Amino acid sequence: MTTLSPIWPAQLDHLRLDSNDPSALADFYATTFGFQASPLGADVQLLQGPGRRLIIGAGDPGARPYHGYRVADRRQLHDIRSSLQTKGVNIEPSPSPLFDEDAVAVRDPDGWLSVFGLPRTGLPSHPVVNTHSALTLSGRLQHVVVATDNLARMTAFYEDILGFTPSDYCSADVHDPTTRKVAFYRSDPEHHSFAVFSASEVRCDHHAYEVDSWNDIRDWADHMSSLQIKLWWGPGRHGPGNNLFFMIKDPHGHQVEISAELEIMPREMAPRVWPLEERSLNLWGPGWIRD
Repeated sequence: MTTLSPIWPAQLDHLRLDSNDPSALADFYATTFGFQASPLGADVQLLQGPGRRLIIGAGDPGARPYHGYRVADRRQLHDIRSSLQTKGVNIEPSPSPLFDEDAVAVRDPDGWLSVFGLPRTGLPSHPVVNTHSALTLSGRLQHVVVATDNLARMTAFYEDILGFTPSDYCSADVHDPTTRKVAFYRSDPEHHSFAVFSASEVRCDHHAYEVDSWNDIRDWADHMSSLQIKLWWGPGRHGPGNNLFFMIKDPHGHQVEISAELEIMPREMAPRVWPLEERSLNLWGPGWIRD
């Protein structure tokens, strides 16, 4: 079923982050991750940088109301809508101001809203930047991760309903699929555009920006140092995905990752199983085991 899904190819285009002080959160992301802000309405700002964009709005601190995936063309979007309707999935109106009105929005069992669409034209642009700053550092918005207290229900939805392609699992017992604790999914050849971790509650986990090389990891870390922002985890290398990384936390405690060298996997490649242990999550050092 997964190989026939019309979801492929889709790339994470943007997501929305909420705050009780959206201006302060927008300022943090603009300074820390190289965005320029444009107002989209009352308490809503569009943040744009090279290969990356976010929506910052008013709401519960740390909330992430939706994830927006860009598809290839209108035919693919039609096929996604038809596939979901055939499966009896409720399609919601799209809340994204960055996609055309025919975008398809669907809510998973934990309430996370995924929006599939095509970018609108006529959005605010930002000035060209030709002096060295965070705005000139590579960092394409690439994947988003959630935590759940019901992994089996979530994996069934993303595999059987949406049709994301599983790349890797982490399991307490690598020989027993019922002990899975982590699932990584791809919607194009990059190892994952979405992942879900088993935890004690439903919550945000992290989102990530993919850079061009190890030197970019260094440059981003130096940039964080210039702002006196300590690295929260890393640098290291993940087992699943094989990517270099480090993470920091934003003002609401949301983890944000800078990543490089994410593995490329053809669509037909079968998922692998890793033991749930620190070394799988970080081949170089301490792992982050979700509670």
